[in-house]
Amino acid sequence: MRVTSLLPDIQYHMQQSQQALATATQQMSTGLRVNQLSDDPAASANMVVSLATSASNDQYTSNVNSVLPRMQTADAAISAIVTSLNSAVTLGTSGASSGLLTAGKQAIATQVQSVLDSVISHANTAFNGVYVFGGSETTTPPFVAASTTYTSSQGSAANPLAATTALTAGSTTTISDATTGKTMTFKAAAGDTVATLQQAIASAAVAGTLSAGTTATINAKGQLSIATTNASQGIVVTSNDIALGTMSADPNTAVPNAYAYVGNSTVNSVQVGDSLSVDTNLPGDTLLIAGANVIGSLTSMVAALKNGDSDQIGAAINAVSSALTYVSQQRVPLDNAMNQLNSQESYLSQEKVTLTTQQTSLVGISLAEAATNYSQAQLNNNAVLAAAAKVMPQTLLDYLR
Repeated sequence: MRVTSLLPDIQYHMQQSQQALATATQQMSTGLRVNQLSDDPAASANMVVSLATSASNDQYTSNVNSVLPRMQTADAAISAIVTSLNSAVTLGTSGASSGLLTAGKQAIATQVQSVLDSVISHANTAFNGVYVFGGSETTTPPFVAASTTYTSSQGSAANPLAATTALTAGSTTTISDATTGKTMTFKAAAGDTVATLQQAIASAAVAGTLSAGTTATINAKGQLSIATTNASQGIVVTSNDIALGTMSADPNTAVPNAYAYVGNSTVNSVQVGDSLSVDTNLPGDTLLIAGANVIGSLTSMVAALKNGDSDQIGAAINAVSSALTYVSQQRVPLDNAMNQLNSQESYLSQEKVTLTTQQTSLVGISLAEAATNYSQAQLNNNAVLAAAAKVMPQTLLDYLR
């Protein structure tokens, strides 16, 4: 009876002391009190929740760090545009002087043209290859010089396009109008032909998306020619339809100081909290075309100064002043969004510290405590081994007898 009662008991205590020593050793090496679920099921469950929260926190922080520099770049560009418009008002006021000769007004007109070029340059600002004022179209400049006529690269006298020529299903043709500030987008469906596109362009002109008189015709060379009768503004045409080929501006049809917006009106947003998202951009059409037309007002000022008409110059000054006020107002929501992101970044940073502290308290262990646990486990294990050494040999001999 003594053999059967002592051996299992000794073996059990040896296994327990060795497991305790292994656990203490692991705590010493990892700095963690909980290294597996069985160490503390409740703490492990809470740890899973805390780690998921940390992952979300890290993603939100990454989102803030991703968009904030881009927004700061956009804000700096808007600031530069405001400066340019202030300069234009000053130049226009000088040009309105009754004592200024025609040559002087012409010179000022050239300076205002430079201001317009500067505004367009800032409106085409990019950050790390991303154009900040293109809406969701971020890979190409949002403002493009306009022309009155665009012609397809496909078609020739020997192999002309015709109204019945089939378009490529799924292809897209867009026309951005510098006068209306709008863009017509035509996506070809199966069975669509050049005639279908021609009708869509005519309908867009009637609807006001495109300037009245914008047409699409087959020219004498058998090419598709898209043109506007508004010689003071112009259009920009793009197409990825292989049946049409690339649409290119005709030589000598560029309109001075005319630009079309080829981005879109999408306002992008980013998630920076469980229930918090922030708008991160200002589309270029909202900034320079909607409201007080910035490009149009500067173009009118250039024309008025060239004409030398004091009344026209005065009206142009008022228009540019209104544009200046409008652009300054558009900057406010962007600045507010950046302030919100900066505040959220600070909150997320503090939250990271809080979560790290929480996780340490759940599964961590101090070096001193781990050392104490290890020392105690080692003493206990040695005691059990010593007891086993005294009991097990005698028990085995008795068993053999």
